[in-house]
Parts: sequence; structure tokens; C-alpha cells
Amino acid sequence: MTTKKKSKVAGASDAPPDPREPLAPTAENLQLVLTGLKAVLRDVPPPAVEPLPQLDLVEALLHFYFADGLPCGYGQEARRRIGESFVDRNEFRVTEAFEVEDLLRDLPIPDLFDRCLAVRDSVAQIYNDQNGVNLGFLREAGISDRHTFFQRVPAVQPHVAHFLGNLLTVEDLCFSDKSTVRAQQRLGLEPKDAAAGKFLDEVRALLKPYGHLPLDVGPHGANRKPNLKHVLSPACLLVRLAPAGKRRS
Repeated sequence: MTTKKKSKVAGASDAPPDPREPLAPTAENLQLVLTGLKAVLRDVPPPAVEPLPQLDLVEALLHFYFADGLPCGYGQEARRRIGESFVDRNEFRVTEAFEVEDLLRDLPIPDLFDRCLAVRDSVAQIYNDQNGVNLGFLREAGISDRHTFFQRVPAVQPHVAHFLGNLLTVEDLCFSDKSTVRAQQRLGLEPKDAAAGKFLDEVRALLKPYGHLPLDVGPHGANRKPNLKHVLSPACLLVRLAPAGKRRS
């Protein structure tokens, strides 16, 4: 007896599920994120320097452009290659997108040239606006000032700007000494909810030795391959709890 294979539904996608799909901050999902965070941090040693470094927001921008819709190992490997191939970001900003594409061509990243072009244009516009390739000033900027900045640098695509905004919100939750009530509300966490409070206490304790939200998932992969042991980095795991933004077209 033979059975017929089920036909595909018209329009159904063969693409794997997006590992960055936002999670509602339910007690179950908070525990899911916490379990994942503990697992990946076991493979990401804390920095052995003082003072502890902050997350480089330009690195976060590069990471998300190349890892969007994919495991974080792809973003980590792309950042590694860019860091090794260019003397500094001034050299990187004047390169051509096809040169970056050649550097990453063996990685199965969809729409690779479009991503390379967006990264190159984003870095160039940030430099033109700031006279340097640095986004650290966004930490002190208010929400409206951040929006104004991203309007001035339209090459930073909306989904990437949204990611950076959510990343800064998560940073506030994890490291700020000030009240984090507004940051919790932006993530949909009830400040008086016991499960949310316990989750934040554990996350802060786990990340305290790092001083920042790591983007890596562990050591770099062997033979220029992405490290795929963990799907998401600590930073991206936590950003999953933030509201969704406009997706990349």
C-alpha cells in the first residue's frame, strides 16, 4: 500500500522559521529566554579587562544586518571577517559593496549584496552625520532624538534602527542604576509582576560580569564557518522580548 505525499499549500514558504520572531513576555517565554541565556553564556567568557566594555553599537548594527532572519553565528562570522580585513571603519566606509560581498560570498546569507550595500551606505551616512563611525551617543539621547538621528541617516533601514532601539531598552533594563519602569513597559513587562521581577534579577546577575550584552554565541567557528551551536546571542535572545518592528523588504 502506498500513500501519496501531501501537496504543498499554494504560496507556502520553504524558509525555516525566523529565530528572531518576537516573543510575548509571558512567564513561560521569560523562562525560555532565561534558559537559552544561561546556555549561551557558558560558551562566552566574560571580558578579563577593567573597566568592562560597553557594547559597540556599530558592531550591533553590522551584526543585525548580516544575521537578520538567521542564527547569530552568521553575524558573528561576518563581523570577524570585516574586522580582520579592514584596518578600521574609515577604510571600511570607503570600500565598495561588491568587495564586502566577495569577502562573505561563501556564507549562505540571503540577499547578500543588498545587505552589504545597506551596511556600507549606513556606515558612510553615520560618518557624514557624526564625523566618525560611532553610535555611542544614542545611549544618552532621548527617544525623539534617536528618531531624528535615524531620519538623518535613511540608509540605516527601519528594521535595523528598530533593533538598535530595542537593544538600548534592554541595556537599560540590564545595567541602568536608574528606574527601569519605562523600559519594562516598552517591553510589555509589568513592573509589579513577580515573574518579570525574578527574570530581570536573574538576567542582571548573569550579565553583571560582562558589563554589556554579548553579540557572540561562543568561539569563532572553525575553517571560517559560522558557529551554530547556539541560535541566538545573549543580546538577540533578550531583544526577542521587544515588540516587532517593520521587517526588511
